[in-house]
Amino acid sequence: MTKRIMRERSLRTSAMAGAIACSVGCGPAEDGTASASGATGVTGVTGVTQGNTQGSMTGVTGVTGESTGTDSDSGVPTSSGGVATDDPTAGVTSNDSSSPKLDLAMADFGAPPTGDGCTKVDFLFVLDNSISMGDEQQNLANSFPGFISTIQSQVQAQDYHIMVIDTDDQDKWGEKWDKCHEKCMTDDPGDGCLTVYFPDIICGMEPPPPEPCDQSLGAGRNKGAGGPPVECPVDGGLRYMTQDQADLPGAFDCVANMGATGNSNERPAEALLTALGPQTQAGGCHPGFLRDDAVLVVTMISDEQENGSPGTPQSWYDDLLALKGGNETAIVMLSLNGDAETMGQECIPTAKMVEFVGYFGDRGIIDSICAPDYSPFFQEAVGVIDYACDEFVPPG
Repeated sequence: MTKRIMRERSLRTSAMAGAIACSVGCGPAEDGTASASGATGVTGVTGVTQGNTQGSMTGVTGVTGESTGTDSDSGVPTSSGGVATDDPTAGVTSNDSSSPKLDLAMADFGAPPTGDGCTKVDFLFVLDNSISMGDEQQNLANSFPGFISTIQSQVQAQDYHIMVIDTDDQDKWGEKWDKCHEKCMTDDPGDGCLTVYFPDIICGMEPPPPEPCDQSLGAGRNKGAGGPPVECPVDGGLRYMTQDQADLPGAFDCVANMGATGNSNERPAEALLTALGPQTQAGGCHPGFLRDDAVLVVTMISDEQENGSPGTPQSWYDDLLALKGGNETAIVMLSLNGDAETMGQECIPTAKMVEFVGYFGDRGIIDSICAPDYSPFFQEAVGVIDYACDEFVPPG
């Protein structure tokens, strides 16, 4: 099995800040507004020409190189340039551990593994459930069977925990019923609830009392979209799946298609840290999900800026690292994020998420959520996971 990953489209940990060429985006923003600015000059794969990312993106060229602007959201210097080089260390690098480990060249995993290797992997999918995310949820579900099949055939670890969480703490069934009840005040109580988003709710129905974990941030999901919610066939009454799950692709499809009725103020970073902190402890919603002797693979999927979580990308990284005992070899960070603000006319990177993923260095990959198929992204991620598994140094 080769350990040299020549990833021509990544690592994207900083290159994503301007390197995605958008001619067709994900669709309108949730507020329905439009913008006149646009993306121009995208000619390369890695190497970023970037000024202030709040406006339009211009002049993405070259392979590596560096000039500096400022990211208006995070204040982190951005890099750009158009000087081609074969030096794999060229680009933006830093010996300061407090800065993102950004590398605009191809990652070289040619050195032999130095760790003990892993036998377990914990997969956490942090999935935006706001109104614009229906297609993306289905895209993830469609890509999962090929992803997990490749993991099973290429990665030495065969003991898995697999969990999906959303990005808010609201009880969706209760919200649906409230909307339906308002409509039913003027409709025949025997008719269906005549609303655009909730056609499956019947007038006069009382919602069942929600389970506490169904309205807890960071809780693993065991239900799909619907009113009432669909009970997903997750074995053992758990809120995460294992390698022994019956019909693993089918169960994953059910929990990943969670519906798009969540709060538009997404909190993916807070949900991530809550899921791996209090929720995985005794008394939490999914105790035992996070294991000290497993590699953690996080996939964060959202088409909006991260604006709701407290803290900064640096503090999110520090807190996540602490949850894995300070072991940098124990985490792989994958991210699919929005790159089109409105009507497919503007490429704007999600600056905070780009910075966050950047701290993971060669173990971080970021790509466009607007891609029509996530399979290439996940197939590429397998190589990173495989190498991370080989490099893993278990605690103790």
